[in-house]
Amino acid sequence: MKRPASAMAEPLKLYYFPVMAKGLGPALVCELSGLSWLGPKDLGFTRDDWPKLKESGKCAFGQLPLLEVGSTCISQSIAIVNYIGKLAGTEGATAEDFAMSQTLLAEGEDLYAAMQKFQPTRSVKLGEYGRDGITLKGNATANAKFWEEWVPDQLQKLEALLKGKNQFTAKGETVGELYLWAMLHQMKLCKSELFSATPKLGEFYARIAGLAGVKKVVSGASTYGEWEQYFVNPE
Repeated sequence: MKRPASAMAEPLKLYYFPVMAKGLGPALVCELSGLSWLGPKDLGFTRDDWPKLKESGKCAFGQLPLLEVGSTCISQSIAIVNYIGKLAGTEGATAEDFAMSQTLLAEGEDLYAAMQKFQPTRSVKLGEYGRDGITLKGNATANAKFWEEWVPDQLQKLEALLKGKNQFTAKGETVGELYLWAMLHQMKLCKSELFSATPKLGEFYARIAGLAGVKKVVSGASTYGEWEQYFVNPE
């Protein structure tokens, strides 16, 4: 059962940078949870504050996002959204919907990981090493093959999971659906025709995009603040 915002002793506190990347999904889940929360804008958190937060030991793996709930600190995006889903009752009302939500969370992670490998970001171009000095992003040939072969295959699999509907679960707003949408949105910013061959997935995307809470977050009007696009097209 969903817990009302008044049941929380204090707001959820979400820390991340002003880029979509791994921040958009948790922000959407927070906003649509019905729970009180604070994002970077209202926390006054900026990139300049990251070294101090990192040194505090609150981030288990030395990275963001971080969700702080009282004395509890939760790292890793999937753990964060699942924690919120448990509190708010948005993890899936039935065992089947819970399983579907988890499936979509995993797919969202796969999409993000693939984008990291093959799509340029604000700071790493095709063929360049990432900030870790180890990970080498794919070249133009790999990028083209990614969009021509891998992405369509993944989208068709999601289309099949929808079974002719525009939502994956009974309510259609589980944490998994919101997290998946966050990744699809970032892909669509790079390829406007993303859903040309998957009409029901396109309807799913449009339905979530039309939710008031989603509009509020994406527009920068929420407690999270303004966004910067993370993935970009090759120059």
